[in-house]
Amino acid sequence: MTAQTFKVAVVGPSRVGKTTLLTAILSDTNRMLAGTPVSVAMDEATEKRVSVQRKELRRAIEAQEFNPAALEGNQQIVHYHVSLRAAGDEALEIPFDILDYPGGWLDPAKRADVPHAQQRWPQCERHIEDSVMLLVPIDSAVLMEAVTPAHRRAVPDLLGLEDTEAMVRKWARSRNREEHRQEPAVLVLAPMKCEKYFDDNGGTGRDAGRLRATIRAKYANVLEIVREEAQDRPVRIVYAPIDTYGCVELMDTEWVDDGSGQLLFRGHYRFRGNPPRISVKAAGSVMQQLCGCLIDGRDAAEAENLAGYRVGVRNLLDRHAQPKGFWGTLGYHLGGEAAENRRDRTYLGGQIDAATRRRIQLTEAVEKLAKMPQDQRIEEW
Repeated sequence: MTAQTFKVAVVGPSRVGKTTLLTAILSDTNRMLAGTPVSVAMDEATEKRVSVQRKELRRAIEAQEFNPAALEGNQQIVHYHVSLRAAGDEALEIPFDILDYPGGWLDPAKRADVPHAQQRWPQCERHIEDSVMLLVPIDSAVLMEAVTPAHRRAVPDLLGLEDTEAMVRKWARSRNREEHRQEPAVLVLAPMKCEKYFDDNGGTGRDAGRLRATIRAKYANVLEIVREEAQDRPVRIVYAPIDTYGCVELMDTEWVDDGSGQLLFRGHYRFRGNPPRISVKAAGSVMQQLCGCLIDGRDAAEAENLAGYRVGVRNLLDRHAQPKGFWGTLGYHLGGEAAENRRDRTYLGGQIDAATRRRIQLTEAVEKLAKMPQDQRIEEW
């Protein structure tokens, strides 16, 4: 991780809805920031991707037909460049870089069949290893609607459990390396499309407890891996069940043989409300967790910069006070070193003041989001 950007990685199989989750997080964060001097700023490419997702969903609402398979998945490596920016000062921002990629690349066997995937995958792995947050989206319906032995056998492959565990191990091991040990580390387990299972966002579900218990059991290996690999440093594990749309509810399911004996899951959904209104729930909590990481990481980086400036000033003062003898003192002044020393001390003093102000402003800006009350669904495990 550099002082210029904070990295986040999303790890999930194909069609789990990684891109949709990121759109929900950004939308819900903007809602939470309404009325504050902080906003979510995106670069042009990120804004375009988010806009496409929103337009596709709006068309589905207008048609009163929702087909999650129609929301196009990502077919290439994508970096979402997003900043938390203070109003009125574009220079006052905290930028981060969220990596999304084709979910099929998570499976080494599928990756081997795509030449450019093999070439680009090391780049994904490096980003994952350098990330302060690892976000694991989970299709809650696949878990909750698996009722027969055949369904349950299909669940590990549909959720990519084996490959997800491998990447969690790589991430946790990297977080424990010396160069990352002082950096934040947060793992977020994010069940998606939870509208059917909760009653706090327009639905009538009473399965919140069963969803929590099912996630905890199915991802027990993930929790154990983190404990094994990061014994010498803290890693926060956050459970964040999300209503991805709020106005879309699962009504029926199909488990279809793909022709090779592998079952595929298909959900049939309906819109609720007349007219339906998008009501994302708990997605902004992911950004709140990230804000905690950003504050910690930025404080550490700024403290390091301040220490460097102060060392520079101390060295200049030591040189200025150093006994030089008659000829040395004459050369120090006539040769211009004294004037240069004064200029350098003035410059470094200004850098210290600016870095201190920047640190205070950035902290105040994001603390307003980080310290908002967490959604009651969110738990730290």
